[in-house]
Amino acid sequence: MSASSSDLSSVKYGYDFVVATTQASINATMKLFLSGLTEPEVTVCYVADDQGNPVEIDYDQLKEQAKGSDPFAVPATADPATDPDLRNLINARFMMGFRAQIGLPPGIAPGAVPDIVTLGSDTSSVIYNLLCSEFIVVELNPGGGYSPPTWFSQSQPSGSPWVYTSKVDLRLSTVDQSAYSRLPAPVQQQIKRLGPAAFSVQQLLFDLDNAALETIPVLSGVTPGTTLYMVLEQSFLGAYFTQQKKNGQPLLGCVIQQSGAPTSTLTLTDLDMEVSPFLDGNGRTIVDPTPDQRSLATLSYLCAADGDPLPAAVPFGWNWIETAEETDYDGVVAINRTALANYFRNRLAGYVATNCYRPTVTVTYDFSSGTTYSWNMFPGQNPTVTTPATGPTVLAFHYDADTADQAGLNGDMGQMELHPSYDVTVDFSGDTITVVQQLVIYLRVQVYATSVGGNVVNVTITDTYTLAVTQDGRLAATLTTNRQDNSQNPGTDPFLNFFTGVNTVTNEVKGWLQKATSTNLQDIPVSVVQNFVFPGGRTFAFKSAQFSDFGDLVSHITYTDPTG
Repeated sequence: MSASSSDLSSVKYGYDFVVATTQASINATMKLFLSGLTEPEVTVCYVADDQGNPVEIDYDQLKEQAKGSDPFAVPATADPATDPDLRNLINARFMMGFRAQIGLPPGIAPGAVPDIVTLGSDTSSVIYNLLCSEFIVVELNPGGGYSPPTWFSQSQPSGSPWVYTSKVDLRLSTVDQSAYSRLPAPVQQQIKRLGPAAFSVQQLLFDLDNAALETIPVLSGVTPGTTLYMVLEQSFLGAYFTQQKKNGQPLLGCVIQQSGAPTSTLTLTDLDMEVSPFLDGNGRTIVDPTPDQRSLATLSYLCAADGDPLPAAVPFGWNWIETAEETDYDGVVAINRTALANYFRNRLAGYVATNCYRPTVTVTYDFSSGTTYSWNMFPGQNPTVTTPATGPTVLAFHYDADTADQAGLNGDMGQMELHPSYDVTVDFSGDTITVVQQLVIYLRVQVYATSVGGNVVNVTITDTYTLAVTQDGRLAATLTTNRQDNSQNPGTDPFLNFFTGVNTVTNEVKGWLQKATSTNLQDIPVSVVQNFVFPGGRTFAFKSAQFSDFGDLVSHITYTDPTG
């Protein structure tokens, strides 16, 4: 039940391609990304309005109003009754604030860092743990009456992170009741970016950290009921989270870095996400998976290319990564056989047409000059094209035509017939693409009562491409070619030829046909294969290229270093 079972062309699926990465690889790569993240740092401050309600204020504006005093620079032990900075902040009506930065919490061994993503079994409820490398909260109560002013300042301690856990709805579809479907179009476009970074952990972190897709986070690592807990709930999970959720903005300003990459042959035009839990050998979801089995669940990007409609998300009946592959690969990219067949169809169409001939023949008789034969072949005709849904043959071109003419009563003074046919098939199997082309031209010539005929052109060319893939996703191939010429040389015996000259006419036509067609009938150049580029760019390093049992092109992938 591995990726070798990929069958995206099935009517059940229909996605042009799928990118699937495991929970384990997402967490490892995202932690690596966070370990090198130095920005952005988010600073949020509130002052009291005339009714005493908190109103957000720009950080620099606050300091200006507070005569340069910075609430995040005031020691936790400062006395608001005597500290000049706190007096300035009271006069500026400062109430509370926080400063936070996404990243790995300090003082924790790498193996002890909590997972950032837990996929579970449903894309609508992916668990996301917001981890911060820096988090400080401050609160200033000016007091009043018999209550003295109070000052509170506390930072996330080393080795004891404050973790905010949300459930995130990653269904990026407007056809269901997803959180995404209720957002304004500009916000949707920001969440569903379709550029070269679409599959990166930076983009995924942007989506996970987007307040519009999250439930209200649950805070752990802080004792409920304490002053710290109440300040965090009020300043961070209160007005600030509510505002970010309303605006559809990332909670802590996660940035997306667009990386250079070779342009994919398939242009991504729509996508959705789906969680694919690890399945047992019978293709069923494991009810109580082990930690290792949970880590092999994949986040699957369901992709439409070049304007094709995107089918609804449905569960896959196979695992994208098996247990034995976990240490070697982070996931796979699978290309629908039909999408790849259409690529070859477009690449081969012009060449195929040059070998599709419309024949013409004319046979005339004149008493003084005898029988005259004339003929021609016009290339550039349109073949029929089929893309079989099953079997190794994924693409087939076929063209045939025939024409005939005669002179005299019932053709007794001469006849001629031409019947060209041309076939091209493209097969996917294992790690090879096989292109077979056969051009056959049947010729029959009759002079008086003597007739000869046969396949004066019968050439078969078999091009076999053994596939590989470069690290950045370009398809590579080694070409071997086999050319068979089974052309016939029809003719009659010398005695009859002496009286009729039929061999002379036949040889003249045959020579002309073979010369005319040999120029166009060539090996398919290896560039037809090598010009294909997988989607994924520099987000992934590509490790292999192999066709599934159903003809999908599958490449195993690993994440590249997200820190650049």
